[in-house]
Amino acid sequence: MTDTQYYTESYPHIYEEQVNWIAENQDALNIEYVFHTGDLVNVYDDFDQWAVADRNMKVLDDAGIPYGVLAGNHDVDMKHNNYVNYNQYFGADRFEDRAYYGGSYENNRGHYDLISVNGNDYIMLYMGWGVDQAGIDWMNEVLAAHPNRTAILGFHEYLLASGTRSPIGDDIFEKVVVPNDNVKAVLSGHYHNAQTYIDEIDDDGDGTADRTVYQMLADYQGGPEGGQGYLRILNFNMDSNTVDVQTY
Repeated sequence: MTDTQYYTESYPHIYEEQVNWIAENQDALNIEYVFHTGDLVNVYDDFDQWAVADRNMKVLDDAGIPYGVLAGNHDVDMKHNNYVNYNQYFGADRFEDRAYYGGSYENNRGHYDLISVNGNDYIMLYMGWGVDQAGIDWMNEVLAAHPNRTAILGFHEYLLASGTRSPIGDDIFEKVVVPNDNVKAVLSGHYHNAQTYIDEIDDDGDGTADRTVYQMLADYQGGPEGGQGYLRILNFNMDSNTVDVQTY
């Protein structure tokens, strides 16, 4: 999920249908985890919108479905990076009692989750709007501390609508993705489009690629009704060692 901002502002029934569908299909589809890559609300100081986001994400809380969120530019008043309202509703205290919640950077401005499924160990690592060097240093420390976990990273801004990386996306790629050979995927929103960008990375410098990193943008908010409830579903197939991607 990403950029639910217009649902919170104008189409709350769509947000409700999304989270209820996830909860209702948790067992049938083996839904183990949900990502939200930012812009929970459209106006950072509209508390009616925060109430909608809070109520709907609580459906996942109540269903016991692990999930992670991060702040987009609309969540924090991007001119000032004001995290106060985001922290009130989606700060670390919302998640600290969850077994999967690994740790927080600046009250859930960044965080990581630890999930293990069918013998596969994952770390889901997030950093919200306004990625700076201190945040990059923290992400590198966390990834270095969990070298045997497959890492999936979440940011609000990373891939452009054109399918190439944004300037901050390039910075993250060079400073976080490349140095950490457990990073296998990056998810993002912000720009209105759906794109996939693939990099082959030579980790040991022998001239042969050792790792494929899949970078995906899936933001449908530019469509009617703020995206009409489209979700991106990643199906992890342990038998074929593949991830099949559905847009639903």
